[in-house]
Amino acid sequence: MVHDKIALLLKDIAKVKEELSGIKKDIKIEETIEDEQYLQLKKALKELKAQVKDKQDEHMSELASDDHYNKLRELRLKAEEELAHANEALFKVLDELPKKYFEIQIDTENGPVKVQVQPEMKIFLNGKEEKKRV
Repeated sequence: MVHDKIALLLKDIAKVKEELSGIKKDIKIEETIEDEQYLQLKKALKELKAQVKDKQDEHMSELASDDHYNKLRELRLKAEEELAHANEALFKVLDELPKKYFEIQIDTENGPVKVQVQPEMKIFLNGKEEKKRV
């Protein structure tokens, strides 16, 4: 008896899915815009996007030969590396602490910072989780 009910429900589901598929196809056909002005605008937009991309690529290739830009990129890489080392040192110090929750307030040059350490070794600075960077 239960098997018959399940089979009947599965047939109903298959029928409704088929109807839904047909309805979706009809909706897609109705939503298709075949207006000539729309098609021209769409083509113009595509060409304009290609022009913007070409201009960006041209600008980036010019920047690649600019000494000032390359020095800025090197400075960014050094700063990111220093940040990674500082984070690594922070996590090493915290690894030495007992694995329990604690919270401290520290005054820094940029203002007060609330540090929270959870047993899973998650660190939160002013409520934002600090990810362990390797």
